[in-house]
Amino acid sequence: MKRDADFLNKVRALAANNNMSATAKALKIPVYTLKARLLSAAIKLGEIPPQFAKKRATNKVSKTIKRKHYDTVRTSGKAGVSKRVIIPQQIFQELNWNKGDNIVIRRSGKNKIIIEKSAS
Repeated sequence: MKRDADFLNKVRALAANNNMSATAKALKIPVYTLKARLLSAAIKLGEIPPQFAKKRATNKVSKTIKRKHYDTVRTSGKAGVSKRVIIPQQIFQELNWNKGDNIVIRRSGKNKIIIEKSAS
C-alpha cells in the first residue's frame, strides 16, 4: 500500500509538467507499464489517477541539418507503348510541391529531363 502511494505521488509530481511519455521516461519504465501500475495503484488506494500535461516535446531551436535523400527512379510498369516511372517523394518535398500543383515535364537534350512548376 505504501509502495503504491509513493509511486502515485512521484507520478503526480512529474505529471504536472510532463506528458505521459516524458513521465515514463523520467521513471525509466515503458509507457504501457506506467499505465498499468498507475491504474492498479489508483484502484487499490481508491484515488483518481493524475492528470498529465497536454503538450508535445519541443524540437531544439538549433539549425536543422538538411539530409540528403538517396533514392532511385524505378520503373513502375508499361501501359501499351509508354512506360511509367516512380519519382522519389523527397524531390517533391524539397521543392515544396503539393498535390494538385501543375507541373511541366520536358526534355532538355538527350539525357536530361526538366520538371518545373507551371506559373499558372
